[in-house]
Amino acid sequence: MNLKNKHMRLYHATRVGNVQSIEEKGLIAYWEGVYLTDSIDSAIRWMGFRLHAIGENELAVIEVEVSDKHLVEGNDHSPFMEKIFGVGKSILSLKSIPRSSIKKVHYYNIGNKF
Repeated sequence: MNLKNKHMRLYHATRVGNVQSIEEKGLIAYWEGVYLTDSIDSAIRWMGFRLHAIGENELAVIEVEVSDKHLVEGNDHSPFMEKIFGVGKSILSLKSIPRSSIKKVHYYNIGNKF
């Protein structure tokens, strides 16, 4: 990432059931950190595919504004995944993202899109 301490709009997709906790506590960095991507569409495709595979049809996309200070390139969107699923860049926040950085929560019913 370009470490010029600029602010970026990024997106994190999750189960709808996680939204209340995220709105209360922010996005908590587990394991490597918080996985983000560069577009809503990318977040929907990545998480939508995963949730649809286990029978869930609803998801939420958390829109955040964060400094690039603690961002690195993620490794969960390989070039193969980008080509097959059309997903965008994988970005990893090494730090938790506070709830004050949440700008909007988008809800989607993915139904039979996958």
